[in-house]
Amino acid sequence: MNRLQFFFEATKNIRQAGTIAQSSRFLIRKMLLPIDFSKAKVIVELGAGNGCITKAILDKMLPDAQLLSFEVNPKFIDLLEGINDKRLHVIADSAEKIPEYLAQHNLIHTNAVVSGLPLAIFPKDLNTNIMEAIKNTLSDEGVYTQFQYSLASFGMLKKQFPSVTRDFTPLNIPPAFVYICRK
Repeated sequence: MNRLQFFFEATKNIRQAGTIAQSSRFLIRKMLLPIDFSKAKVIVELGAGNGCITKAILDKMLPDAQLLSFEVNPKFIDLLEGINDKRLHVIADSAEKIPEYLAQHNLIHTNAVVSGLPLAIFPKDLNTNIMEAIKNTLSDEGVYTQFQYSLASFGMLKKQFPSVTRDFTPLNIPPAFVYICRK
């Protein structure tokens, strides 16, 4: 999917996609930097979109690691399912259901959660459910990285996680904040 196709697909339901452009390599680098890929056996991706972050995660993952990528847009799901990698499990369902899908894959926890979900425009109860799912499945040494286009979600993340740092990536359309959350 090229940039123009992504733009048209994303703008069909902007409240679901939360963006108009795919993530830049600069944003992807900042999102993945906090993850220790030498130890990460289970990674969850939320809002996988067209797979640009998915592919970068797979490039860094161990051969025996697993990636559960959640996406709800049917066109994006088709693109993700076209990625030929046995470590990738495409989940066409809500991020609230992380625990359910980990259990289906005989997994207990995740070492990292990478998210591009548009939290700032989600209803409060949905955000609460997603945060609970992340906290309940993230290992004690795990990391949750989240990008957003505003600081609106910073307070919510600070309430949920004892350690939250943020970074900024101006070289993205639109520029993005990266939150790094730990238990």
